[in-house]
Amino acid sequence: AYAEFLRSRDVRGTFFIQTKYLRDYNDSIMLTDATAAHLRRLGELGMELASHSVSHANAFRHFEMGHGTERYPDYRPVVVSRDRAEGGTILGELRVSKFLIETLAKPARVVSFRPGHLSNPPGLPQALEATGYRFSSSATAGVSLTHLPFRLTRDRLASAETGVFEFPITVEDERDPPMGARLEQSLAVARKIARHGGLFVVLIHPNVIDHKLGFLRALVDRLKGEAWFGALEEFGRWWAARDRVELDVERRGDRLVARLAAPEAVAGLTLETPAGWFPDPAAPTSRAARATARGILIERLEGAAEFVLMPRD
Repeated sequence: AYAEFLRSRDVRGTFFIQTKYLRDYNDSIMLTDATAAHLRRLGELGMELASHSVSHANAFRHFEMGHGTERYPDYRPVVVSRDRAEGGTILGELRVSKFLIETLAKPARVVSFRPGHLSNPPGLPQALEATGYRFSSSATAGVSLTHLPFRLTRDRLASAETGVFEFPITVEDERDPPMGARLEQSLAVARKIARHGGLFVVLIHPNVIDHKLGFLRALVDRLKGEAWFGALEEFGRWWAARDRVELDVERRGDRLVARLAAPEAVAGLTLETPAGWFPDPAAPTSRAARATARGILIERLEGAAEFVLMPRD
C-alpha cells in the first residue's frame, strides 16, 4: 500500500527489508517464497530495496565483526532475548541480507542499510564499505546533531574516513503521540530544516495502514511543490558526487572566477556566492548556470569548468 501510494505521486521510497529466515525470540520467519514476491513487486513499482539485516537483533551493536565468508544458509543468527543473540556477526548480517535481496529481486542492487532498533556497532562503517554498501541511515538527527549527511569514519573515531555516508533520521513512527497526530509539527520541522538546505528523513514501519499511511499521504501532498522527494540511493549518489567536487576561486579584475572540477557528473549543484554577484552573461558557461536566491544553480557539471561572476551595478 505504501509503495502503491508513492508510485501514484511519482515518488521513490526506500524499503529496508528484514531477511529473517529463522524463527526465534523476535519473530516468525519473514522471508519465504510468498514474501519474496513482495520484494519483486516493490522493484516493479520503482522502489529502492535496501537491507534491514537478517536477524533484526537489538544486540547487533555487540556482534563480533565476523570473518567475511558468511553465507546462506549456513549463517544462522538466533535472537535469544531482547538483549542477547547467538551466531550473528556484523559481516554476516550485511553479506547475507544483501545476497538474499539481490538474488530474489533481480536486478536489485542493495547499497543502503539500516540496522534493526538502530543498533549501531562501532565497526559498522568499515563493514559496510567492505561489503559493497554506500549509504547508511542508522542514527537519528538528534543523536548526530545534524540534518545533513556526513561521511562515516572507521570505528566511528576521528582517524580515518570511509566512503560510506550517513543520512540521519528526522521523524520516526514509534514515539507518542501516534504519527498521524504529528503532521503539523512535522511539516513545521521540515520547513525549518529546508531554510538551511537540510535533509528530512522519515522512518515508517508499514505494519498498519491507517494513521501512518495517512501521515505519509498528507506529508507528500503538502510538500510536493516545495520539496524534492526520492529514495536514499538517489540522494546518496548525488551527495557523494557533490562531495567530490573541488572548488577554487580567484579575482580577475572586477570579476570572480570559480573553477570547479567534478570527477563524477552532478546535476543541480548550487554554488553559494557573495551577495550582489551573479553569472556574467558574456561568459561561455553562463548558459549552464542561472542565478537563484542562494547563488547560482549549475544545471550539470562533469569534469572541469569555469564560472565567471560579476557584481551588480
